Amino acid sequence: MQNCYPLFSRRLLTAALSVSFSMLYVSGFAQDVKVARQIDTAGSAIDTLGRFNAKVKVSDLNISRALQTPFSNVNQLLQGNVAGLDYRRTTGEPGVNSSTLIRGTSTWFLNGKSSYYAQPTYVIDGIPLITEHPFAFDVKQYDFERMGTNTDITSILDFNDIESVRVLKNYSQTAKYGPLGVNGIIEITTKRPYSDKGKVLFNTYSGLGQQANISPTNGVFESAFRMQFYNKYASNAQKLNYPTYLSDSSQPAYYGPANWDNLYYNNSFITGNSLSISGGKQRANFSFGVGQQRDAGVADKTGLDRYNVFLKINVIPVKNLQIYSNLSGSILNRQRNKSLMSRYTEEEYLPDLTTPLSPNKDFLGVYYGNSEKMMDVNRSSYMQGQLVVKYIISDQLELKSSSAMGINDNTREYFVPASINEGNSFVSYYAGFNRRIYTDNSISYKNTFADNHNIAVTVGQTLQLDKYKYDYTKGYRGPSDFIKIIKSGGTVDRNGYVIENTFDKTMVFTYKDFVNQNLVSFYGNANYNYQNKYGIDVMLRTDGTSNLYQNGVSWFFSPSVNAYWNLKNEDFLKSSTLFNSLKLYAGYGRIGRTFIDNNNGYGTNYTVDIGWSGSQNIPSYAGIPTLSLPFSKGYVGFGIHWPYSEQFNLGLETSLFNNRLSANIELYNKTDRELALNTPIPSEYGFSNKLSNGMDVRNQGLEVTLNALAVNVKNFSWSTGIVFQTNRNKLLALPNNFTSFVSNNRKITVGQPIDNYWLLQNEGIYNSDAEVPVNPSTGNKLSYNGIPLTAGDPIWKDTNGDYVIDDNDKISKGQLTPRFAGGFNNSFVYKNLSLNVLITYALGRDIINSNMANRFDFVNREGVDQLAGIKEVTFWTKTGDYSKYPVYNPWSSVNPYQADQTLFLENGSYAKLRTATLSYDLSTNPWVKKRKISGLKIYATANNLFTITNYSGTDPELVNFMGYDAGYGMQIPKTYTLGLNLTL
Repeated sequence: MQNCYPLFSRRLLTAALSVSFSMLYVSGFAQDVKVARQIDTAGSAIDTLGRFNAKVKVSDLNISRALQTPFSNVNQLLQGNVAGLDYRRTTGEPGVNSSTLIRGTSTWFLNGKSSYYAQPTYVIDGIPLITEHPFAFDVKQYDFERMGTNTDITSILDFNDIESVRVLKNYSQTAKYGPLGVNGIIEITTKRPYSDKGKVLFNTYSGLGQQANISPTNGVFESAFRMQFYNKYASNAQKLNYPTYLSDSSQPAYYGPANWDNLYYNNSFITGNSLSISGGKQRANFSFGVGQQRDAGVADKTGLDRYNVFLKINVIPVKNLQIYSNLSGSILNRQRNKSLMSRYTEEEYLPDLTTPLSPNKDFLGVYYGNSEKMMDVNRSSYMQGQLVVKYIISDQLELKSSSAMGINDNTREYFVPASINEGNSFVSYYAGFNRRIYTDNSISYKNTFADNHNIAVTVGQTLQLDKYKYDYTKGYRGPSDFIKIIKSGGTVDRNGYVIENTFDKTMVFTYKDFVNQNLVSFYGNANYNYQNKYGIDVMLRTDGTSNLYQNGVSWFFSPSVNAYWNLKNEDFLKSSTLFNSLKLYAGYGRIGRTFIDNNNGYGTNYTVDIGWSGSQNIPSYAGIPTLSLPFSKGYVGFGIHWPYSEQFNLGLETSLFNNRLSANIELYNKTDRELALNTPIPSEYGFSNKLSNGMDVRNQGLEVTLNALAVNVKNFSWSTGIVFQTNRNKLLALPNNFTSFVSNNRKITVGQPIDNYWLLQNEGIYNSDAEVPVNPSTGNKLSYNGIPLTAGDPIWKDTNGDYVIDDNDKISKGQLTPRFAGGFNNSFVYKNLSLNVLITYALGRDIINSNMANRFDFVNREGVDQLAGIKEVTFWTKTGDYSKYPVYNPWSSVNPYQADQTLFLENGSYAKLRTATLSYDLSTNPWVKKRKISGLKIYATANNLFTITNYSGTDPELVNFMGYDAGYGMQIPKTYTLGLNLTL
């Protein structure tokens, strides 16, 4: 396997650099041209709409704080600082894909792929960022993690280059991006070149990530835990079947010292360095920057390395013509974990699982030594080139054209040696390529009439061309641990002899996917305000998509309107000393939701479902490529139409007491309509289900942002900020008039929240057979799915009183979405010394502790040939309070420790000290000023210092998309860094 970046990427880089330097060269010889205007530094394809609206953003102060934290992506910065944002992750491992929801849960999360439909769009300098396509989920047998690099693409940004970040939530704001704005927009603006004088920005930090504090166990603990069940319930045959690795207490591999954590966990080194240089004059200026960050994990030698480079050039070659170019690139190298779960998910091959890894470092070290032969190259790169041209015709009229291209490459080269894989080596290669070409052309007119009426009109057109593809090959049973490539033939040694050293072609499988998605749009925006008292903003947009073409109809019309009333400018408030500003605003918008897949509307498609049970996605039979009807995935027929979302919002923005108190309060009602869902159809059709429109989900919420200067005396100030949000969702309708729907052991019901859990109600334990209720009509004992309950079984509530415990007795209880969430920020400043502290919280949130369920369900998980049988080295850890769980009969056929019962539903509320930064500003120091240093600050930052929670698991933040904590995620580490920020 050989990694190479596409020739197209290199050509784009060469061309963009040539154009940029050519423009700079030309501008240098145009000194005799008189320039009336300064270079426009907006740089975005479409000017921001709704300026009167409450701007929920990360301020410049927050951006400066971002430079002082070892965060690896923007979402971590936004968490707790912006209302309406719900940031979720399954692990503290650096660089792993995470999930961000804006204003609630709009879709039904059933698998890893479904969560992609709810993610916001990231926009960098007006250009929507292209990310990985979820179609790679379709060919994997296990829904544990995405195939390929599985790296969070939002980690590409260098915070030193960010000017501001805004989270756009109202459709009056996001409508300018059309369907890309349906889940909200995270709009990032980078710094522009300085036109007055040169400037150098430098930021550096170094520090440590603290290894997790755990309670390691060994066979002594595990055997004692299990013996309470064996002594109470086990038959002689079951006792004789006691696991071999626990049966001999004299063996040191499992009964020796429990010190495996000395090999698995480690203190890690963290570093970040950013340097940017800008210079030039008003006619032509530039900025150039480079950056590096090392976000090291504290377990399993994980980590993320990022490298950045950018070049920006502004020129005015002739009067009124402004040209802005931007070329940036990033490379992400992620050192992945070597967990068995991740490995077997990729291999789709399960070896003998009867013998787990040893909890003793001497024996575990032998396994880790052999694991050094593994290879896991995990690289992602992103390049974005942008050219914006603006021509100012007059003070009222201007033309603007923006063109950009974004390229995202992802490569994973993976090899597992036979020495740790039952003599079966494994190799896989993934190459993903995603490209977006984006253009926007507009003409704008603005004018003021009679000194009171202000109007601005913009009309324009955008074109977005997306290309997604990947090539994936996997092979089994290589000739040796030294052969880590897949080739169609042998290799030739230096003597010219052919050596047959490649993988057997009958054990090699290749998958390819390719999707083109195009979006063309036309829009018009009109903004009017009267004396800055009353204003209205209207956006009309129509979008045509290529992935929903049916009978020639693929267009969707998106209107939005926003209005405001500036009460402070009214006569009755102009003289008020209480209010510095007071503004009411309201808006409505409707946005179409495109499908990520492009197979809708073309009738039945074909798949590779020709394999065997457990391995359906095999693309060939006896070496012959074959396709079949997608009977297992469902029927996609004609009649599928655009889903869409509409939102109302009402807000108030004010500042009081000489701007010492400011507030933004907003209510919203967002309804997603005509969502498509796979619904059951009669079995005689041959398909398991059919895709149908008709699911409606409503999210309602309140968002509050308060900022106050609590104390401001000589040499000391204290400012505080509170971010508060609450959200309620409700299922309003299902396709084909269904009132409820069950899939993947989840149930949704019309009139109830969409993110509730579906659980049996646990009420204790039957200590004897006589305690089991008897149906007086039949004389039969209470049963679970036809299995009579006996002593040692759970007492599950018979909700409907039919003396049969089944799915009809499950109830919707708990919810994954927090009832209340946000952050509490405080800044204390004494002279040049400042302390910033951020606490984030989530209240009224529930978690299924499936890790504890798995621990107690040891009988059904011991050595079984499925993912449930995997025991990571972290299996040898004690978490939670074992004493609060009843001692059921684990051999019972009713599966008493299944996770889907209220026994394992826990309160996942928490408050966490997210970050604390102590900094000292040396800019006013005479020695510093004498050397013309305009800014110098030293700082110390600590992250994730403590968490207040009643949750018994590792961390209430770490749950999967369904709200389950399986215990596989690495802890979010505590980090401590020292840094310096310099401006010249």
